[in-house]
Amino acid sequence: MNAARPGSPAGLREANRRRVLDAVLAAGEPTQSGIAAATGLAPATVSNIVRDLCREGRLTASTAVRGGRRVRAVRLTPVRGVVAGVDFGHRHVRVGVQPAAAPGADRLLAERATDLAEGHDAGVGLDAAAALLDDALTAAGIPRAELLAVGIGLPAPVDARTGVVGEPGILPGWVGIRPAAVAAERLDVPVVVDNDALLGTLAEQAWGALQEVSDGVYLKLSDGVGAGLVLDGRPYRGRAGTAGELGHVVVDDSGGPPGGAVCRCGNRGCLETWASTATVVGLLEPLLGAPLTVEEVVARARGGHAPSRRVLADTGGHVGRALGGLCSVLTPARIVVGGELAQAGHLLLDPLRSALDRWALPGAADGVEVTTARLGRHAHVLGAVALALEHVVASHG
Repeated sequence: MNAARPGSPAGLREANRRRVLDAVLAAGEPTQSGIAAATGLAPATVSNIVRDLCREGRLTASTAVRGGRRVRAVRLTPVRGVVAGVDFGHRHVRVGVQPAAAPGADRLLAERATDLAEGHDAGVGLDAAAALLDDALTAAGIPRAELLAVGIGLPAPVDARTGVVGEPGILPGWVGIRPAAVAAERLDVPVVVDNDALLGTLAEQAWGALQEVSDGVYLKLSDGVGAGLVLDGRPYRGRAGTAGELGHVVVDDSGGPPGGAVCRCGNRGCLETWASTATVVGLLEPLLGAPLTVEEVVARARGGHAPSRRVLADTGGHVGRALGGLCSVLTPARIVVGGELAQAGHLLLDPLRSALDRWALPGAADGVEVTTARLGRHAHVLGAVALALEHVVASHG
């Protein structure tokens, strides 16, 4: 049977069903009116879709008491088994396992992580992830046969049309491969892959600081810089699935380190050359000695160390300048900062906010809330879990 064409009546019906299922997945057990509010669909449309999905066994509806009155609540029909999330970084891989029937930020059954060599290739990374996954399943007492799907997050653009990892990315050993296909063969289970900043967005939207936010931004500040966008209540991936590469917005190409350095994308003055963890520690290592960690920089800044405070403030200023342009175009209600640099808290966010006000179109940044990620270092592995859950929900029934 041919797939429904986008824009056709059948395509619209399928898109609306997908929106309802996503809203239930994010909220846990919403009311039908809550689903209508989250999706923007008419209450009658929601009622018809919920009825059909209940008939198919994908949703279960029941009567609940909310605020002293009886309402019709909806939840996903429990699915036996677990899903796993894999978060790849520049120098690490983290794996988490969660029950498919009862997802949540605090529902990880087991979590494992290990360091990876800088510049590792895909084969080495997947071997490490597979070993961690087996260890996590054993620790949770889950038979391998109960693993339904795996979500993987990569700090690199993944073309949704081809499934290929593109450039620029901070994992050169992954460029040009189709990670979902390679990982599915390696792990013998369905695998879905997306950019790690987008997965941080999914996690914060489902269980963190982007809950009930119609228009927002998740910003990952780590070895690389990337953003995930929420527009009209839904993650926005763009035409090719690679939207959100804020790290390659030019903020200052005036020359001199680090702005004079050529970015891995080929331009000069990209935000990533000014605001990555490598830049932050690299500016301070001549003063404080190498190797230096972000944690040590933040600790010294909180203790009053003027150079550390200056570097974090400058970093926030550059990030705020890039976000100023983004806010002028998208006018988000909330910006959530995650990644390693988020631990700097107000030392980073205060100058970020000042620069945002300076560089945004007048009025565009009014009322924009800037905060740190609620899920911390777990955001990206939880986002990979959420991606796997999306696959299970879409295929269940």
